Amino acid sequence: MKKHLPFALTTLRLALGPAALLCSIGGVLRLVYLPILVAGTLSDIFDGILARRFGVATAGLRRYDSITDAVYYLFILATIWKLRQATIAASWLAISLMLFSEAAVIAVSYIRFRKYPATHSYLAKFYGLCLLAALIAVLSFDASGWTIAALAAVALLTNAEILAIHFLVDAPPVDVRSIFTLLAQRS
Repeated sequence: MKKHLPFALTTLRLALGPAALLCSIGGVLRLVYLPILVAGTLSDIFDGILARRFGVATAGLRRYDSITDAVYYLFILATIWKLRQATIAASWLAISLMLFSEAAVIAVSYIRFRKYPATHSYLAKFYGLCLLAALIAVLSFDASGWTIAALAAVALLTNAEILAIHFLVDAPPVDVRSIFTLLAQRS
């Protein structure tokens, strides 16, 4: 049973994205997004921790986690579009840059390794926490576009590091702590 818990947590996150979009269509109270977003982030944190603890951390599970993240956040973006169109429209450049940088990471990973990226660096984990804070601020508390602009800065820095990692390694990178760790190992 324990062996399946990390997969179940990742799958829960995969279901939370559509649930958030359905809530936006149904017109539920904005505070409903708070537990959805927190549960999504906690499932993202603990699926990896538990997979390592139970000895089921595989590259395939890490890639499933990464793909789930992308799908989940696309649903959350659609949810924000439904509820906060003016904020999204005002932040189109920052959002476009984030999406472009994410697509660039995926493209480089597929071109170089024929695999979906699963780098999971410390900076990527920090970005995940920033993403949680920004999404809560925008969805639950009507924060303005500056929140998205700040998030875009973290996203671009994170994705630049991940791209650099992909160009420095010879095999698909999985769970690389940082570019600095990688560079230290190479010297």
